Amino acid sequence: MISSNNLLVNKSNPFLGTIIIPGDKSISHRSVILGSLADGKLTVSNFLNSEDCLCTVSAMQQLGAQIDIDNTSLSINGMGLTQLKAPKNVIDAGNSGTLIRLLSGVLATQNFDSIITGDSSLKKRPMRRIIEPLSDCGAYISSENYMAPLNIQGNANLKPINYQQKIASAQIKSCLMLTSLFIDGTSYFKENITTRDHTENMLEHFNYKITRSDNCSSIIGRQVLTAKDIVIGSDISSAAFFIVATLITKGSRITLPNININKYRIGIIQVLKKMGANINISNERLESNELIGDLDVSSSKLKAINLDGSIISTLIDEFPILFIACSVASGTSKISGIEELRHKESDRIKSMEEGLKAVGINVSSTNDSIEIEGSEIFGGKVNSFGDHRIAMSFAIAGLVSKKSITITDTKNIRTSFPSFVKIMREQGAEIYEI
Repeated sequence: MISSNNLLVNKSNPFLGTIIIPGDKSISHRSVILGSLADGKLTVSNFLNSEDCLCTVSAMQQLGAQIDIDNTSLSINGMGLTQLKAPKNVIDAGNSGTLIRLLSGVLATQNFDSIITGDSSLKKRPMRRIIEPLSDCGAYISSENYMAPLNIQGNANLKPINYQQKIASAQIKSCLMLTSLFIDGTSYFKENITTRDHTENMLEHFNYKITRSDNCSSIIGRQVLTAKDIVIGSDISSAAFFIVATLITKGSRITLPNININKYRIGIIQVLKKMGANINISNERLESNELIGDLDVSSSKLKAINLDGSIISTLIDEFPILFIACSVASGTSKISGIEELRHKESDRIKSMEEGLKAVGINVSSTNDSIEIEGSEIFGGKVNSFGDHRIAMSFAIAGLVSKKSITITDTKNIRTSFPSFVKIMREQGAEIYEI
């Protein structure tokens, strides 16, 4: 766990061997929320024991769930859909956009009022995207400028949802799907660009019947969620840092076992392969209704890429580390249709552009695009703006930088990947807390 607020990374030796990546963050959040709403007892294995996911555990405990934690294992005594209790205090989502958006969908349907908020970063993130569709079906949510804290006046008699995607976001879709569980009648969810389907997969794992196609799903409310144990695959968004580290560090070769390779999450692998990456997937199998596989990665000579279109939503969390890959690839990469990056833990287009320029890379951007000229990373000082993915991306850049890279404001790494620095050191990286 990171105790200081800054990191310094020097050029390092190749990465070799097997690296164990922690459990998937998206699925960890959902396992706690849906597990608490299921009927019966269940265990969750390979839970991501990070600050974001522990906020979800705390939130559900405040709503009456019985949850015991033993490192990366959870025991949940599911309450069913009708037994949530009014929280005695304001629910704190910390830095987690997933938690505040998904749980707001649950809270909106209850017979009690609640308030959910977050840290200073989360309070700047847009919540209109969930408030408006929830309001359309009868929810009462008040806020200042559509940002946290959200004051939610529970309404147990919401109308069925008819969701037509405006923003390609699994968080919005999942928020409304969780709401629909409590609503009499059938709710519909239509997407122009299909987003990650972890919520749908877990509902089916709990024997909750839903109708699914690539672009439209429907859910009949007030069914029973049957408690079943969950084994969570390792997080491909976290694995992406070590995939890129291996690709750009000469002589590296690693294996990443048990990675979640959900088809809506592997855009980063598809894009890196188009850039010339040597990545192979083996031992594919289903685990708790999610596809899991082992990745073998070898150092590769990467070439620039042009990206836009539907693939953007499949790697939205991986763009910061992809930008690092582009910065050492041959040629100039252009990536368009990424305005959503401006609404993450930081404005990730701005954060990455400033950081890349600080370490010697030529970059230009528009509101929804970025161009990166591949070159040698020279080194320097980078502000991560408290964004965990920015911080980790520049830590990986430091592995191949001519001079050291210092990254400031890095404490939020522990929100998603608390063992990141430990794994880096186990691989021999020269990474220091300063």
